[in-house]
Amino acid sequence: MTTKSTVGMLVCFLQLCVVSGQVICERQMTAEWRVGPKPSIIKWTPRENICSDFYTECWNMNKSITGENSEEQNLNIPQICPLQLQLGDSLFISSEPSFQSYGMNLVNVSKEEFINCPKAGFLQEQFIFVCQIRGLHQVDPDWLGVGIHYFAELHKRGPPLCSMGLRLNVTVKQQFCQQSPNAPLCSGHGKCLSHVWEKAYTCHCFSQYSGRFCQKFDMCSTKPCHNNASCTEKSELSGDSYECTCPSKFSGKNCTEVVGQCQPHMCLNGNCSNITPNTFLCECNKGFTGPFCEEPTDPCAPQPCLHGGTCRYFQTGYVCHCPVGFLGHNCEIDINECSSRPCQNGGTCIDLPSDVACTCLPIFTGKFCERILNSCELLPCLNNATCVAQQQNYNCRCMPGFTGKNCEEVIDYCRLLSINCLNEGLCLNIIGGFTGDENPYLDGISSSLKRDHMRTEVSLKDFSVAETQKGQC
Repeated sequence: MTTKSTVGMLVCFLQLCVVSGQVICERQMTAEWRVGPKPSIIKWTPRENICSDFYTECWNMNKSITGENSEEQNLNIPQICPLQLQLGDSLFISSEPSFQSYGMNLVNVSKEEFINCPKAGFLQEQFIFVCQIRGLHQVDPDWLGVGIHYFAELHKRGPPLCSMGLRLNVTVKQQFCQQSPNAPLCSGHGKCLSHVWEKAYTCHCFSQYSGRFCQKFDMCSTKPCHNNASCTEKSELSGDSYECTCPSKFSGKNCTEVVGQCQPHMCLNGNCSNITPNTFLCECNKGFTGPFCEEPTDPCAPQPCLHGGTCRYFQTGYVCHCPVGFLGHNCEIDINECSSRPCQNGGTCIDLPSDVACTCLPIFTGKFCERILNSCELLPCLNNATCVAQQQNYNCRCMPGFTGKNCEEVIDYCRLLSINCLNEGLCLNIIGGFTGDENPYLDGISSSLKRDHMRTEVSLKDFSVAETQKGQC
């Protein structure tokens, strides 16, 4: 082993010794299915995103709450923060540069090997990459099927680093939220969600909807049964989606008919009609309701629909047509689009009606803070300078007469060149050079001095151009 490699190994061990559970991997417990795939980048390094306890550090929760069996308790091991992916997402591994010379690769291992760290003797088909990792490599989608996958590091030479945290478990989930491939998720009446411990994404329906795909509308939520009758949901095969159980004095499908026959003045503010030999119905005048038209009430009069909802009156009651972003019988439920945590890279989510806005950290931009700002997009260069972006930095090409990292300083040629003007004249610094200001009380400057002054000014202009070009290297 050469001296260079020995030093590299020593640095590597020193890095590992100071690492002890660098917890930056708190995950959201519930995620919403994204329509499109998303790339994920895992930094394969022991210097960050390492946690030693699968529950309390990786998922920020108490183990006793999960109800997991004793076998799962063995996951109190240092590992790269676990990852949850949708089926179709891509995964990239970014290797630690100091490991590249030791032939690092990843192998697919069993859960037992993942917990105890693999020893040796791997088959070629277990290797994740064809050759050793250098820089950023994409994991073949064949390794990202539905289920839990366990990856561990493997070096051709050098110390095994699995026990130091270089192992990763990836859970890949599919969704069961569509009746057909082109149908909207959860029929447009719910959200396709998955808890961290669940194996797939399923529908969580909004109020008034039910069924596996939220395809069934709950008629009882519209309160079709009157006069304190109870409503019962019925199977779709029966033809009727609900049934009303009426009190003793009322009858009919919606319990709106009164038991008995019409009598004079029976309906206080309306007309009486016999429906059957045993029931009658009061047809109320506009502005009145109740079984005997005794209530001067318009259901929409008190404006029960909130958040700008439109109230529509029907014989069975009222229905609110809610604006986008609100649900519920009275539009009282504000759909919080921030619950799915759409803002990336530490951005702050602001819930808007039917939309979200993300307040990004200074170096990120985009609707969801998904893009890193180019250094020049921050407009660091001043005084009409030209900004040239580099990998992690920028360079400002200054206009003549300016200098500094951001071209913020004016070059003082009078001081820089120690100019002493003749006949008590003053040296005035100008952008790109300098000029002399004659003393009005002194006359008789010879023409030869004037010529020398002109030659000096011309030569300084040449110096200014050369100095400017030199500052732009």
